[in-house]
Amino acid sequence: MNSVESNYYNNFEIVYTPRSMKREELKLIVTISVCLAIILGLGYLILSEKPINAVNGFRALSFGLSSTTIFWAFYLSFGWKLWGLRKIFYRPNLNGTWHGTLVSDWEDKKGKTVGDREFYIVIRQSFLRIHFTTFTDSFIGTSYSETFALKKETGLKNVSYLYRKETSQNDDKILQEGATELRFIESEQKKLEGKYWSNNKTNGKIAVNFISKKHVDSFKDASNL
Repeated sequence: MNSVESNYYNNFEIVYTPRSMKREELKLIVTISVCLAIILGLGYLILSEKPINAVNGFRALSFGLSSTTIFWAFYLSFGWKLWGLRKIFYRPNLNGTWHGTLVSDWEDKKGKTVGDREFYIVIRQSFLRIHFTTFTDSFIGTSYSETFALKKETGLKNVSYLYRKETSQNDDKILQEGATELRFIESEQKKLEGKYWSNNKTNGKIAVNFISKKHVDSFKDASNL
């Protein structure tokens, strides 16, 4: 592992604490589940106008628990994307295709640079998972380790991932790998901006804008959006 990668991985371990984020979310899920089950169970007893006894109490509890389970199944599948429900968790929806530029510090032996390159990021995201595919006219990268860094108190919405060059591209002797860190900017035009590092000792900047909810599988298809 070269010094660039080593420094990045060390920073990654210090800054990002996905375990604590997951514990906070789990606590919130438990709290909401208990409250929702109790409210729905009491609502069942009141609306059914049945006497309060052990049998009806068990039925009310079963109704509350079943309804809560259905709610979470819906939420984790679709509801987390909806405007009102997504306020429950501080988690942005990045699904879709993003377009912009990649600026690399790479130089050939004569000091010639590649300049700004047209760049696409395709993000496939569920509540529990997120995956990145990136395209230039000559490179396809896929992510294999991803994490959010979210902090509501400071407005932090960062996402980072490790990537490698798609294995179907066998024109290189050494498998290209690297890391990317992006900041989500939720303005009138949604943006992702940040930096990347690679194992061939090149670094660079990335700036992309959201252009479509569609997921594409090639540079050509992305260009047609």
